[in-house]
Amino acid sequence: MVEDSVTPTALGHADAEERLQANLRRYRDQALQLGASDAAIIPACDVTVDERVRLKCLVPRCLRAGETPNCPPNAPDLDLVRRALHLFSWGVLLKCDVGPIADYTPGTGGTREEKRRVLSFHRQSSEIVYELERQAYGDGYHLAMGLGGGSCKDYLCKGLICQFLDSGRCRFPHRSRPSMEAMGIDVIRLINRVGWKAYPLVGDLSQIPCAITVGVVFVC
Repeated sequence: MVEDSVTPTALGHADAEERLQANLRRYRDQALQLGASDAAIIPACDVTVDERVRLKCLVPRCLRAGETPNCPPNAPDLDLVRRALHLFSWGVLLKCDVGPIADYTPGTGGTREEKRRVLSFHRQSSEIVYELERQAYGDGYHLAMGLGGGSCKDYLCKGLICQFLDSGRCRFPHRSRPSMEAMGIDVIRLINRVGWKAYPLVGDLSQIPCAITVGVVFVC
């Protein structure tokens, strides 16, 4: 028996409102199936770009600042980010629970394998972002754009020197992307809007319910 083939959607022809809302629900469900602990459809206007978020990459200075083309001060100009996000209408926000918390706090990891595990904190959410963006593009949303968390140098290159800055050839050109924070997005404000909580990983970690990592895919 021959299965019915799926008719591909031409790029730029997928924005009928009823179909869009159905696809957004499908992407939300797909995020959950891929391992996200929760996902929400959000209006793009809920996203705030704030210069203070970008500064937090530099004050106090993140260990990855300047070490990839996606990290400040190399990340895109915030006025460009603001103008671009203003043109989107909808996105899918997702989070992944990460544990045990102690394994992912800065300064942990004695062996090489333990250190790599610490660096992989944002890997799952970034992989889900990649898959959702790829699916949305395949559905005809040619401007779909996904952003994850953390530095691609950690969760993709496992701490190795950035090959793009070294030679101009990225090891993962289709998976590497700026974090939401590098783009100036106030992630904490955004997750609070959908009812999620994030806690600082300081002090007595046994009192912290859960650590999370967050990603978003702007669909159209």
